[in-house]
Amino acid sequence: MNARGWMAVGAAVLVAGGVLAASGVMPWGDPPPPPPIEVVESGSDAARAAGEVTAPTPVDPFAPAIPIVESGSDAARDLVGETYVPLPPMHDPFELPSIPVVESGTDEAWIAHGEEIINVAERERLAEQRRRVEETFRANSPFPPNPESELGRYRFDLRILQLVDSSRGLDRITYFANTADGSLLFPDWALDGLLPAGTFGDGTLHFVLRQADGDVLACGQHPDIGDACLMLGENLGPGFAWLRDMTQHRRFLDTIPRVPQTLGEGPGGNVQGIRGKGEDIFLQMWVGRNPSPIATQMPFIGAGVGVMKDFRIRANRTVHRTRWEGGDLDGGDLVIDLVEMESARMERDTSLYRIVTAFTAEGLAEAMAIGNQVPDLVGQARAIQEALDACPAGRTGADCRKFHRQRMKELDQRMRDQALDFGRRHGLPVDAD
Repeated sequence: MNARGWMAVGAAVLVAGGVLAASGVMPWGDPPPPPPIEVVESGSDAARAAGEVTAPTPVDPFAPAIPIVESGSDAARDLVGETYVPLPPMHDPFELPSIPVVESGTDEAWIAHGEEIINVAERERLAEQRRRVEETFRANSPFPPNPESELGRYRFDLRILQLVDSSRGLDRITYFANTADGSLLFPDWALDGLLPAGTFGDGTLHFVLRQADGDVLACGQHPDIGDACLMLGENLGPGFAWLRDMTQHRRFLDTIPRVPQTLGEGPGGNVQGIRGKGEDIFLQMWVGRNPSPIATQMPFIGAGVGVMKDFRIRANRTVHRTRWEGGDLDGGDLVIDLVEMESARMERDTSLYRIVTAFTAEGLAEAMAIGNQVPDLVGQARAIQEALDACPAGRTGADCRKFHRQRMKELDQRMRDQALDFGRRHGLPVDAD
């Protein structure tokens, strides 16, 4: 800023000072003297009126200015209105609370504390049991199977006693089974009560054998044939033969979840009832809950009861009762109960018998075919005889008679050869003479 500017500022200050002085805001000259101050004594009323504030007189710490009374006493309640709220007794931290003692592994321990005990020994025992069950299920029978041909020595290793409840009453049947192939042997003494007197005429029954393939042999002594085994064919075998078929047996087990489990009365004991559909029939079975120790690869051992392979749980199971719905002759149910089943040995030798197949389905069909030819053969014989009778008498008809007699002889030989051939092929006694 130049000198002229500073002069202008100075003039403005002088003017402003004059205005303030004229209005009394800024006095002119020296200030007036201060008013006089009154002296008063500290602590007096005049000092307090002037606004003096003094600290309280200190209390003697050794002088009991306030009465001391015991808390919780009547004096404390009367003096200051003390209210006493009793508290529960404090728990001794070194004293354990009372806890009921229960034995580990009991129901009380499980209910009170949710205790779960893992019994390692029991778990190992169950695992070993499951291993043995699986091993038995996969194992073959240690017993040798029977021969496939009709002639041979047949051996059996299992005896079964069962009770059959039908419209004819109660019948006890004892028979033997081969656990390797499922073949069955019914001795004569086990069938006496089942077969009516005179069933075999003058013959004597020795045993009935059902082979592994289902064919049935009835062996005994015939007054004309001698010792012989009549092949009766599979269709005349014991009931429930379809159970030995692996495919049909699995199909029966597969139907159980889809078939209503409406069961009749069971045999009691530790058994489980099942119901399934077989080959055009419904069967109810009561099987043991515990596995069977009998090793076999046959789907079923026995005639209605015995041992069954349960592919659902991979275990061999004992069949204690079977109810064949509508399987009786009168249309009612046929019920079979297992009485006993134990290891036993039995054998029969069919090589000592003549095998007669004339009474199988094939043999009977062939015999019927031969029988159907009889009217035609009789007609041929009658025509030959008429031609023979028509031959001229004497030397003139000699050649005619010779020709027709030869025809009759050939017809008779043809009929005889056919009968002899049938007898030889089917085990019947044949007299060549």
